Amino acid sequence: MSIISCVGISRESLSPIIDFITKNSKLIEMNSNLSFGINIKYETPNSLGVDRIAGVIGAKSLFPNQNILVIDAGSCITYDFIDKNNIYLGGGISPGFLMKFRALNNFTANLPLITHVDNSPYLGKSTHESILSGVIHGTLFEIKGFIDYYKSQVSGLKIILSGGDGDFIYKNIKEEILLEENLVLYGLNIILESNAK
Repeated sequence: MSIISCVGISRESLSPIIDFITKNSKLIEMNSNLSFGINIKYETPNSLGVDRIAGVIGAKSLFPNQNILVIDAGSCITYDFIDKNNIYLGGGISPGFLMKFRALNNFTANLPLITHVDNSPYLGKSTHESILSGVIHGTLFEIKGFIDYYKSQVSGLKIILSGGDGDFIYKNIKEEILLEENLVLYGLNIILESNAK
């Protein structure tokens, strides 16, 4: 039994992989119609990213009956909140580090493209440092702001961080956060097991 989940690429581009899997295993394709064991209150569940759902399911397996904020930091940074009653209420989506670097380069005439996430002083003394400062510290302030907001709304908030930039954020945010790089994979496995009947 297998499960496949794709975001950011077309299903057609995965056809060879899907064909291979279906020849060797029963395949479940991740979508919003599967059984998740949570109550999704998102107004447009068909547009909810399957990676976001899987991350929340993975988080609930680590902290059942808890209020949880899942932060997934990749191409985009997503914030997903599920309460202690297993009700997924929604969250937020913003550009990730590299998307912000590309936007500054693409939408201005003279700003260079920076392609790596690195520590930066708050006070940039060159254009390169200033871009790093604005993007890196601006994003860290954004994340801290979301954490502070959710902490002010619910008690006993658990925060789980995942995604390609998770390690960098984990090292630079002074909060009680669990870094779980395989959170989405945990969630997909739980979804597979609960829909394998």
